[in-house]
Amino acid sequence: MVDLSAAELASAQRGAIPVRTETFNQPSGKAAGRGMGAVVVDRPLPEVWAVLTRFEDKAEYMPRLKSVTVLERQPGRLRVRMVVDASVTTARYTMIYQLDEPAHRLSWKLDHSVPDNTIAEADGEYRVYELAPGRTLVTYNSQVDTGRALPRFIQNYIARRSIPDLLRAVKKRVESSGLWRR
Repeated sequence: MVDLSAAELASAQRGAIPVRTETFNQPSGKAAGRGMGAVVVDRPLPEVWAVLTRFEDKAEYMPRLKSVTVLERQPGRLRVRMVVDASVTTARYTMIYQLDEPAHRLSWKLDHSVPDNTIAEADGEYRVYELAPGRTLVTYNSQVDTGRALPRFIQNYIARRSIPDLLRAVKKRVESSGLWRR
């Protein structure tokens, strides 16, 4: 499984949500961080994929997400405007999502053509794997650069809290057949 150790996979299969953060240097030399997590959803892969790739209702169940507006829809690609409650401020940004259904990969990156993004950089992906009929593994990894200096311990704290909250929300939404709301 992509980016999961055997121990992390075993933890997810036992019902936990393993999370890992790591630092790396961007091509510019600037230090950056990435957060990763995984969750097992007790539903068939097509149901999980359908929830992950439906954007119109994400604000109903995703933590801190105030609104989602699909700006453009093409086969395998979407442009989506997001408004997020970022505790001390409201973040607004536009993402370009790539939907690779055969690979069960949903990836995203910040749309730099939009002048009013309030974050400097973001990218990431979900990957979905069938563990057994009716049992699906979802992996998540993301990197966000707010454009502001944040101490590493604060970034790690945010990642370790927000990733499990996000994955728990996806699991609850899928397992409730789309009825669970935050």
